[in-house]
Amino acid sequence: MKPEGVRREALKPPVTNRGVKCPDTDTPAEGLPLESLSVMVDWCQLTVKGLRPEEISEKLLGIPHFLMTNDFRGGIRGYRALMCFDDIRVYEPSGKNKDNGYQVVMAGKGCRNFEKFLVANEETWYDFLERALSYGVNFPRIDLAIDDRKTYFKIAKLARLAREGLIVTRMRVGDSHVGFSIGETGQKRGDTLYIGSRNSEFFMCFYEKGYEQAEKLGIDPDDNWNRYELRFRQERAVNLAKIMVERRDVSRIAMEALNESVRFVKKPESGKDTRVRRYDLWEPWAWFMRDVGKLKLAMKPEEKDYYERLAWLEKSVMPTLKVYLEVDKIMGTCVIQDLIDGTKLDRRHMQILESCVKQLEAEQMQLRQMQDIAQSRIKGFKEGFVDWDGRRTPFDLANLLQ
Repeated sequence: MKPEGVRREALKPPVTNRGVKCPDTDTPAEGLPLESLSVMVDWCQLTVKGLRPEEISEKLLGIPHFLMTNDFRGGIRGYRALMCFDDIRVYEPSGKNKDNGYQVVMAGKGCRNFEKFLVANEETWYDFLERALSYGVNFPRIDLAIDDRKTYFKIAKLARLAREGLIVTRMRVGDSHVGFSIGETGQKRGDTLYIGSRNSEFFMCFYEKGYEQAEKLGIDPDDNWNRYELRFRQERAVNLAKIMVERRDVSRIAMEALNESVRFVKKPESGKDTRVRRYDLWEPWAWFMRDVGKLKLAMKPEEKDYYERLAWLEKSVMPTLKVYLEVDKIMGTCVIQDLIDGTKLDRRHMQILESCVKQLEAEQMQLRQMQDIAQSRIKGFKEGFVDWDGRRTPFDLANLLQ
């Protein structure tokens, strides 16, 4: 049975049984919106030597150093938390690791935070990785995450095929599990399939992202959201960074990583051939791999935290808050104000406060700089010293040379 919305004639499996060949076109498969399948960097970790913290911010990351705040959260093995911009975190070496350089760690949310700066600097991940390599950094880990909002297959089906031996891979097929909440409803928490060893340089995790987000955010689960994570470590991560810079084509990279690592197959109808490597591809896997070849690296920068939180307040909190304020007004009480006055902010809340203030201050500073530049150009334009783009006119240059 083919996935909903995908036309069989557009996604026929290839004739070869050695995997899926990468197509020569970037045109999406017929009937499949490209946004239903996307790939993004979901973890980026760097070891940096020879740069001071402010140089890591300004030169390497492209983040104004004054936007970084002290990071009071816990460290990682052998490293203390030093500074951060939300989940873009920098650790300093400690103890026996004092000569090992700084660690820059961007997990999923950190990558989305970082993409705000990439967009502001008119850069891409490829540009950043190229700059990082020019500084001689090491990459302990890079993850690519493929989001499947169409769901070509169920994770439980992949796990069942693996158990039945209908999988071709040199990697160890790890555990698969179906999680259930402990409550009375026994609500499903999502299926997961691990392929490879967590300690190896390449590891894959396929899971139902919609259920993970439902549990995390307390919302209804999205049945049509799978995530396929490709986790590269150590030498494989360094090679990935170099190849991404060289090719600037993440679709072929993801496709090759999948093709050389795993494929799901189906038994021939005759049942005579017992050599699994000769089996044809399982059709949903063929459809999926066909469209992985059309992917481009996505950037999904999150909304600025201050405005994001403000929107959440407006939508989710303010109606109820206004009701209680009206109750206070009618009854002549001040319960809400007393609650606000009595609320204590912990360290995390203080970090949010500091981050919001710094964000607004940075925006105000940028606005003032833009106003100053505009006023300077208007003045120079009126006096004939510069053209409208701020370049000195021949008349003004002649005066300078006298």
